[in-house]
Amino acid sequence: MRILLANHEVLLQGLTMTLALTLCVLVIATVFAALLAAGLMARHPVLRRLAQVISEVMRDIPLFVTVMMVYFVAPSFGIGLDPFGATLVGLGAWGAANGSTIIRAGILAVPAGQREASAALGLRPWQVLRLVILPQALRPILPPYLGLTTQLVQATSVGALIGVRELLRTGQIVMERATVMEGGLSPFLLYGVILLIYFAICSALSALSRRLERRLGRHENHTMAATPQAETSQPGALARLRIARS
Repeated sequence: MRILLANHEVLLQGLTMTLALTLCVLVIATVFAALLAAGLMARHPVLRRLAQVISEVMRDIPLFVTVMMVYFVAPSFGIGLDPFGATLVGLGAWGAANGSTIIRAGILAVPAGQREASAALGLRPWQVLRLVILPQALRPILPPYLGLTTQLVQATSVGALIGVRELLRTGQIVMERATVMEGGLSPFLLYGVILLIYFAICSALSALSRRLERRLGRHENHTMAATPQAETSQPGALARLRIARS
C-alpha cells in the first residue's frame, strides 16, 4: 500500500487519460453513429447497403485488431497517428458501428403511425424528427447506449498495448518501478485497485442510466396525465403537438 500511495500521482494521470480518451471516443462515436443510423434507414439502396457493410464489418472485427490495424497500417497511407490518436480512431469506429444499431432500433421502435399523423398535421420532416420521433426514441436508446459507454470505458485499456498511458498502462509502469526500486509489488493489490476504479466508473454510469430512465418515465407519465381526455386517444407526442397547434 505504501508503494501505491507513493505512486498515486502516476495512477491519477492514467485515470485522467482514461476519462479523456473515453470522452473523446464517445463524442466521435455518437456523431458517426447518428450518421450511420441515418444511412441504415436511408431510402437510397446504395447508401443503405454501404452503411450496412460498414456497420457489420466494424462490429465483426475484434476491437484489438481494429486498433492495431489503425496504428500500424495507417502510416502506410501517409496518415501518421500517435498511440492516442490510433486508439481514438479504432474505438470511435467500433463505438459508432455498435451505436448506430442502437439508434436505429430506438427510432424504429416509434410506431409508423406517428410519422403519418405528423405529416397529416403539416409538419416538415425535420420537425417530425425533432418534435415527435427523437423524444420518443430517447427512452429505448438511452439505457443500451449508456451500456455501450461502459464498454468504451473498459475498452480504453486496449490502448495500453500500443503505448497509451491510460490507467492500465500506468499500473504496469508502477509495477515495473516497484520491481526495480522496491523489490516488487503484489500484482493482486495493484490490479485489484485498478479493477475497483474501473468498477466505480462503470457503476456510476449504470446508476446514471437507471436514474435517467426513471426520469424519462416520470416525465412521460406526467405529460400523459396532463393531456386532456379528448386528446388521449392520440399517441402522446402527437397529442402534445395538437394542443400546441390549437
